[in-house]
Amino acid sequence: MHVAESDSTPPLPCVKAYRLTESVIVKDAAQEKGKNMVYRDRLILITCFSFLIQLCLAAKTRHFKWEVEYMYWSPDCLEGVVMGINGQFPGPTIRAVAGDTIVVDLTNKLHTEGVVIHWHGIRQLGTPWADGTASISQCAINPGETFVYRYKVDKAGTYFYHGHFGMQRSAGLYGSLIVEVGEGEKEPFHYDGEFNLLLSDWWHKGSQEQEVALSSKPFRWIGEPQALLINGRGQYNCSLAGHVSNSSTPQCKLRGNEQCAPQILHVQPNQTYRLRVASTTALASLNLQIG
Repeated sequence: MHVAESDSTPPLPCVKAYRLTESVIVKDAAQEKGKNMVYRDRLILITCFSFLIQLCLAAKTRHFKWEVEYMYWSPDCLEGVVMGINGQFPGPTIRAVAGDTIVVDLTNKLHTEGVVIHWHGIRQLGTPWADGTASISQCAINPGETFVYRYKVDKAGTYFYHGHFGMQRSAGLYGSLIVEVGEGEKEPFHYDGEFNLLLSDWWHKGSQEQEVALSSKPFRWIGEPQALLINGRGQYNCSLAGHVSNSSTPQCKLRGNEQCAPQILHVQPNQTYRLRVASTTALASLNLQIG
């Protein structure tokens, strides 16, 4: 009977050499792959770092110093008391670029009232204390005190700010906040110029009297506003269109330099203009028509 012998023959030298070579090749390929991954990760980090540097270089910090106080003004050709900022009514317009940081040093020059500013439409990501809602996200700024608002405007658009303590918006504490598109970005439409229209309602009763009436029991309606304002300008008991309408309201007789004189928007033929419209009304609901 023939018995098969077990195959105990050692591997040939060429087989050892092949396996060794294969191991070296695999090892080299793994090292090469590892190097490529390192290079890729470094390239991603460099790209992200460069992008962040570009953002930091493009973004700016825009600093404002404001003082809020009461002053005499004639929003609708009848003199009364308004709440202004740095002697202006409406308050100064803030213009910024998406990604900018806004810093406002707000000093309360009112004698007996607290004050806060709410930045209407700004998301306040990471800065809820700058939202300006009294007794919710911040305490009211007491008379004579200064509070620093610091926040980032991250999205382009047309916004506005207003007082958020009592009826201070009705007293005239408001203004525009315009955020342009970021560096390297474009608007989705073309235009040759732009105008900013800030709409508001105006009562001859003071804001304290309005607040008492609206919060009283039984409720007391303060009536419709005596005037509607565009950029803080309106006319009471007269009409700019009195000479072409059938209304009994008399024609306004204005020289053009009054605080209540309408703002004239100068345009050129065959040009496209953007209208930025924001409504800061306290109680009135408005429709805007251009004809």
